[in-house]
Amino acid sequence: MREVIHQYGVELDWVADIAPKLGGYVEGNYIIVPGEERPGTRFILQINENITVFVINVSYNEDVIYKLRNTRDDFVGVYFNLTEGDAVHVLNNMPRMAGRWACNLAVFDAGLNGEYIVKSGSTTFKLAIFIKKTALKSYFAKDEHYAQVLDSVFDPAQNTIVKYDRMSNQAWWLMNELRHTKATGPLYEAVVTGTVYGLLSDYLDQMINQEIIIEQVIQEDVACIIRSQAYLIDHIAEAFAGISTLAAHAHMSETKYKKLFKKITGFSPNAFFLTNKLSFAKEALETGNFTIGEIAAQFNFTDASHLIEQFRTAYGITPKEYLTLL
Repeated sequence: MREVIHQYGVELDWVADIAPKLGGYVEGNYIIVPGEERPGTRFILQINENITVFVINVSYNEDVIYKLRNTRDDFVGVYFNLTEGDAVHVLNNMPRMAGRWACNLAVFDAGLNGEYIVKSGSTTFKLAIFIKKTALKSYFAKDEHYAQVLDSVFDPAQNTIVKYDRMSNQAWWLMNELRHTKATGPLYEAVVTGTVYGLLSDYLDQMINQEIIIEQVIQEDVACIIRSQAYLIDHIAEAFAGISTLAAHAHMSETKYKKLFKKITGFSPNAFFLTNKLSFAKEALETGNFTIGEIAAQFNFTDASHLIEQFRTAYGITPKEYLTLL
């Protein structure tokens, strides 16, 4: 397994450092890796003094572990990840499946270290967006909801910026459009820039409307919540386990468990479970291999009508109407 110890940042000095570790070199906005070990595109663009994006569209023919060890903590990383195959994010020795079918949106304070393991045979399409904390703080200062707690949100002694989530439908469509854009020529930079602004606008709008939870989180706590998320996903076809059971598994009080779960995921445990259940049901629907009734039974909805009702509430359309859009 190839090991790549690296760092990120809004400034671009990390690019020249990571390129040779990947077995490649920098050419303009691209990291070129000769040979067939990891064919694909790696494109870096500093959009402005506050935002940089790293676009990775690569097929893996070897196992790689990326060890993130940032030396700067003045930014936040926002990762949109549509990897297909075997990809795992590891935080405090706790693995969490990442990619299109699992956790495909993650937000991390630059001060958090972690590992990302990609197995041979996987195909990665990922946007890593690095944003200066000062820019985020300035953005949220304009919102009355955040203004009262702004200093606490960005004070590492009081709060840790970390979240595991699934990207919205709008984000998925933006990513999909970029994925099918040829990664060469002068227009590609414009398309990447537009995609980044679209993704950030969509996500920041969601953040404005979410409950603000100020809490300093140690990596062990994050690992426990990740374990709990994995448990819920592993049992997605069953009934909700219940807060008391989940909190006991996480070795936390119910109060602490619910607070940290919502901080890290943006959802209550029950809402996270239902959101992912519907997401898996939607993906089963997209295959065209199952009826609504079969999907309802597969994912433990009461019946087809219950699934249709929940689907309409979540996505604004019925499953049948959704299929006409594919």
